[in-house]
Amino acid sequence: MKLMVAIPVHNRKQFLEITARSLYECSNVEKTDIKVFNDCSTEFDSTYLRQLFNTPNAEVVDRKENLKSNRNTYKIILDFLNTNNDVLFICDSDLLLRPDTLDYIFNNFSRTDGFLGLYNSYMHRDLYFDGEFVYKEDVGFAGICISKKLLKSFVVNQKEKQNSMDFRLSKFLIKKNVRLMVPKNSLVEHIGFDGENAKNGSMDFSTDFTPLSNFNKEVMNKIIPIVLKGQGNMIKELLFDDKYKRHGFMLHQPHKYIMRERNFKRLTKLYKDKHAK
Repeated sequence: MKLMVAIPVHNRKQFLEITARSLYECSNVEKTDIKVFNDCSTEFDSTYLRQLFNTPNAEVVDRKENLKSNRNTYKIILDFLNTNNDVLFICDSDLLLRPDTLDYIFNNFSRTDGFLGLYNSYMHRDLYFDGEFVYKEDVGFAGICISKKLLKSFVVNQKEKQNSMDFRLSKFLIKKNVRLMVPKNSLVEHIGFDGENAKNGSMDFSTDFTPLSNFNKEVMNKIIPIVLKGQGNMIKELLFDDKYKRHGFMLHQPHKYIMRERNFKRLTKLYKDKHAK
């Protein structure tokens, strides 16, 4: 299996350096094809990125315009389809990787339907748990591995400037009866709590990540206090500041809500009946 590690980058140097160091701590990193997609960063240039990812299997790709997260990731998919790699691992530039992350992909991807998430985020609901893998209702792009075959099918009917491309991918995979499988114990952890996809006080963080190296532990010791403070602010917002937004959702989008809940129950029953041991 040929694995491409794609790292979308736009500024946030302090997180990127953590991601790079933890990636290079991984076993078998030399067996991967690392591509860093620089989305017109202003904090640093390509020279810095080539120094940070200074191995023969790493390449820096410079975007000619700032595509932002959604379009940059879509372009990454198209770039991946033009390589000879079999599986795409989207490693966001604010992820901390366990040293066994790549080993886990190489050893377990064949057990999936062509999709393997490495990040067990509580912000994406669980449909089912088989004792090792959680089956998700949807996923984001961060920390996912997906086969070339599935991505070829996905891009056929997609347009570059469509929003929420990650949720479109989730919906597409569910329709194709592809399980969105994520190990209960995250192989990666989200460490960046600002930026384009970290708004409205949200703290996307997994409590099921176990650091396996001294560097992992050092990073986690620094970010846990930040997470605790942020989660407190988020609870306050949900309880008090956000109540009108939630009421507005229920008033104006009841059909969408009901259909989502109906689909959630259907998939939960399907996985329970099919995969229960």
